[in-house]
This record gives sequence, structure tokens and C-alpha cells, in this order.
Amino acid sequence: MKFFSGFCFQNEQELFAPFASMDSKYIISGFSYGAIKAFNEAFNQLKQNKRVQILNLFSPAFFQNQKASFKKAQILGFKKDSSQYIKTFLSLCGNPHVCYFKKGTLAELEELLFFEWSEEKLKFLQTHQVQINIFIGGEDKIISPQCVRDFFTPFGIVHYYKFFNHCLQCDRL
Repeated sequence: MKFFSGFCFQNEQELFAPFASMDSKYIISGFSYGAIKAFNEAFNQLKQNKRVQILNLFSPAFFQNQKASFKKAQILGFKKDSSQYIKTFLSLCGNPHVCYFKKGTLAELEELLFFEWSEEKLKFLQTHQVQINIFIGGEDKIISPQCVRDFFTPFGIVHYYKFFNHCLQCDRL
């Protein structure tokens, strides 16, 4: 199994273990920014005639619904004070434990903001019998859960957790 970490995250795969199996070498998973990397990895593996059984996308970074002004503001905020930007970002994620923190870079932020999910590549995965699982939280403050659900529904199984945040943790007691 390959797992790709999110922006400002490392070794967080244990957060998602309750949601999906990740114990096969034919499963590729990623969280947020890491979902982009997992998607590209699955596509590239299939292009090389390698086997991919399942692609798990946990809170995939999805910003193609956002205006250019939003993306520009994110980049300017990061450039102005990356520490404050990351602090705010992690708060919006649900304040994950510090053990998962890794300082993100401007290049990573730009890549995730401007990444375009390809319907053609998603269809390619489908035609090669890859099971695509998308996990989203209804109270995600990083991405738009509704836009993610609407976009990915034709390509896989969307698992929607009403009271969960970006890290797929429930904020309610």
C-alpha cells in the first residue's frame, strides 16, 4: 500500500484506517494534497501495466471550483506569513495532533490550488476496474464537500460523513 500525505502533514494515515482498508500492495491512498499524488500514482501505475485495485481519496484537495482571486489570496497569505497561514490552515483542518505536522512549501500550496482533476483520467481508472473511494466530511472548512461530492460521484463511491472535518474527525461530542 502506498499512502501520500496532505499539505503540512506527515504519517497521518492512521487517522484514516477506520474508513478504508489500506493493507494491500494494490491499494493507493492519499489525504488532501496527498490525494492528488495518489491519483497521479494510480494513473501512472496503470499506464505502466501495473495493478491497482483501490484508490482511496481522503478529503481530496479540490479547488477547481474556486475563483482565481481566492487562489491568489491563499498564495499571498502564505508568502506574507507562512507560519500564521499554516496555523490557520491547521485550525480549519480540525487541529490535528502536532505529531502529524510537517511544514508545507509554497510550491506544494500552488500545486494543490491549481491542480485540475481530470475526468478523462478518472474514466481511465474506471475502465481498468479500479475501485475509487472518496471520503469527505460535511463540515470540511478547507474544501467544498458539495462540490467534491458532485464532481466525484460519477467516478466512484463517495462516503459522506455529515459532522466530520477535513481530517475526517468528528468535532461534535
